[in-house]
Amino acid sequence: MLDSATWWVLAAATVALGASAIAGWARARTLRRRLEASRHEAERLRSLAQARASRSSVLSHEIRTPLALVKGAAELLAEQTPGPLNDRQRQFVDTITQNCQSMIAMAEDLLITARLEAQLFELHVERTDLRALVRQTVREMRRVHPGRILLDSRGAPLWLDIDRNLIRQVIWNLVNNAARHGGEGVVIVVRITEGDHDVLVSVSDDGPGMTPEERENLFVPFGVGARTSGTGLGMVITREIVDLHGGRIFVDTAARVGTVVLLSLPRTVQSAERLA
Repeated sequence: MLDSATWWVLAAATVALGASAIAGWARARTLRRRLEASRHEAERLRSLAQARASRSSVLSHEIRTPLALVKGAAELLAEQTPGPLNDRQRQFVDTITQNCQSMIAMAEDLLITARLEAQLFELHVERTDLRALVRQTVREMRRVHPGRILLDSRGAPLWLDIDRNLIRQVIWNLVNNAARHGGEGVVIVVRITEGDHDVLVSVSDDGPGMTPEERENLFVPFGVGARTSGTGLGMVITREIVDLHGGRIFVDTAARVGTVVLLSLPRTVQSAERLA
């Protein structure tokens, strides 16, 4: 009779894998490595974009501060606070004011573009009367643009859920683009029209219109083919802001006829969760 005891047995076994199983394991391992590499690359690019946005913020501030001082001094001269100006002196002061405003806007465009690329942009949506916002923006632009800027926005207050500062930037960019490309004596019309589910904002001009090359590069940063100088960032930013609001932008232009830019904005931003 055997005594009761515990016996330990060391055993080894091998599992035979077919060629298809080995190949599947290898593919899965390769895929994991690629996904990990892609994740690290995305993090690296995001860090670079954030660093660029930070540098752009500092640079934008350093540029805007002295320009704002120059612009403020020029506006005081234009108001003839220090003393009366003759016609030629007023022209010089107007030139200083307009070019300072252009440089300030360019610095702001560079900053916004860097923040968009770094995905650091967030919408701050609030209930806003679009008619009042556009009226205020047009009033501000009439001070810096010598051409005629007309507004067709009759009706009761038009309330939308928008980021008021960004939509103001959109209107400013569109009017500024029309003024720059329309040439001397251009007439710009800003019009607001209500739809069933959205609101249409159009900015039209009676300027020379765009060539096919200019139209193709309208939303390209630093695009070639434009008759006037500039970075082209304003229209790029405009499209990004409209997209963030869930809207659409259309351009109708023809050489020697003029240009119409049409925005379609929903009354309520429904995709704000993807904007951070």
